[in-house]
Amino acid sequence: MSPRLTIIAPHEEGGTLISWLSGRFTYRDPSGWEAEIRDHRILVDGKPAEGALELRRGMIVSYEPPAIPEPEVNRAYRILLEDPDFLVVNKPPDLPVHPGGIYLNNTLQSMLAAEYGQVYLISRLDRETSGLMLVALNPESADYLYRRQRERRIYKEYLCLVHGSFPDYLDATGWLVKSGTSAVRKKRTFLPDSVAEDPGDAGSPGRSYCRTEFFCEAVKDGFSLLRCRLHTGKTHQIRASLCSLGFPVAGDKIYGLDETMFLRFIKGVLDDRDRRRLILPHQALFSRRLVFTPRPSAETVDICAGIPFWAQGLS
Repeated sequence: MSPRLTIIAPHEEGGTLISWLSGRFTYRDPSGWEAEIRDHRILVDGKPAEGALELRRGMIVSYEPPAIPEPEVNRAYRILLEDPDFLVVNKPPDLPVHPGGIYLNNTLQSMLAAEYGQVYLISRLDRETSGLMLVALNPESADYLYRRQRERRIYKEYLCLVHGSFPDYLDATGWLVKSGTSAVRKKRTFLPDSVAEDPGDAGSPGRSYCRTEFFCEAVKDGFSLLRCRLHTGKTHQIRASLCSLGFPVAGDKIYGLDETMFLRFIKGVLDDRDRRRLILPHQALFSRRLVFTPRPSAETVDICAGIPFWAQGLS
């Protein structure tokens, strides 16, 4: 297996190697990455390094993982817009975007890197979520686009299919917190709060401010098609908000009708009854529209993807 190479971007410099590894590649905890460093699987600029090494922009971090068979994935991604500085990619479901868990090479990041060299994922989607992603092709573009994203100047709109009859409009403003009752460790709960205020990047201990506007496009046969406008970009924001509001996402194994389906899924024991209840083999969440300025003084890019199959006939 060939080493995986990552160039440290301008916004990533200053931190330690171990904090960068454990923060960016969360499929191992810090102790796991320390073990990989001790085994000399992690090199910086071609040489063994200590976990306390301070990273600088342009450093090349290489990782040679042990040979572990990876599951096959959906490789049918499409490049919708190609520029010397960035790509807009339409990602299919069942394709991880970056290394995590059992996926190291069968990821969108690795596939794009094989064609374009080092890439920087500005937007990220869950493995089962499909749709538009913005990818930078050089450190300068990455630095600019990351900054635009932090300033919430990249507009993102999703389509989503949920169980139930959704109201015409709902502004879901509030907080995301770790679910205290779920058997799924990474599951989050949305707590609505009509007077919630954005605390800024610092956030609040144990909770994250979030806001999503939901517009109901159609209601049919017990399902609602929603257009979702993100004002913040927190992990599982749309799915967790809808689940807590009583409108679980169709096909969602964690935030859908029954979270125990996720536990059976990771064990490989989903049965036919589970699949019938899920309706779809993946969650019905699609990143449909991106609006952004790719570089200073450039014209705004406004790109919209086609309708996914599960939304056809409803939109």
